[in-house]
Amino acid sequence: MDFNVFLAPITMLLILYIGLPELIKEPQDYLQIPAFMIVFGGVTFSIIFGTRFVNLKSYLKALRFIVIPQKRISAEEAVKIIVNLSRIALTNGKGALIPEIEKIKDPFLQYGVELVVEKFQEPFIRAALYNSIDEMQERHTTIIGINKNAAVVAPVSGMVGTIVGLIQVLRNMADPSNLGKAMALGLIATFYGGFFSGLIFTPMAQKLKIMSDEEASLKRMMAEGILFICKGEVPIKVEKYLLSYLTNSMVAKKSKSNK
Repeated sequence: MDFNVFLAPITMLLILYIGLPELIKEPQDYLQIPAFMIVFGGVTFSIIFGTRFVNLKSYLKALRFIVIPQKRISAEEAVKIIVNLSRIALTNGKGALIPEIEKIKDPFLQYGVELVVEKFQEPFIRAALYNSIDEMQERHTTIIGINKNAAVVAPVSGMVGTIVGLIQVLRNMADPSNLGKAMALGLIATFYGGFFSGLIFTPMAQKLKIMSDEEASLKRMMAEGILFICKGEVPIKVEKYLLSYLTNSMVAKKSKSNK
């Protein structure tokens, strides 16, 4: 579970408690169901109308990964597995990798090793692996785009709520008792629009972009390792090259564990 998902709202609430305690102590003053429904309804409409149903299902699935990240192999573990596979292939031949395929938990790495075992040429393996990465990034870009679109629509929906509130103010000029509700609807709708845009959908899009980049980087590293196995490179060369994909802290940690 991503700790930052909980750290961010806790930090925001702490800052609000120090700088704007009224919002924390009297939140009911900022709760306006009609205003919320206008903004939420506008954003929901844009998400559903602006994408295909299959992408909508992927989007809802991706939202879960923000809180509970998808389980995948770590970069360090991938390096160990690839180096071991290169050692087996160099010593006993590529056919010796067949029993190892079922032990590999990562589907992308497993797919790459299968291509090596089936004796496809390096250009084909490279194209197949990198096409898979490109297709994954295109899917992720679509999901990220939904969030970015929602971030744009939210303030617009807030402005719609403001206009609705102003219309109600003008319609109730003769009845001052209803002016307060109408003005609250208009102002709080704008507040909700900015809140959803700046504090929900924009950070979500950024987080999904980071997660996509990390996954793509990991798969590129695994792809290069698989290509090294295909070319029959020695394990030490494979390891040194793959370690260049890791951060300095990861390299230091790995070196320390090998001593």
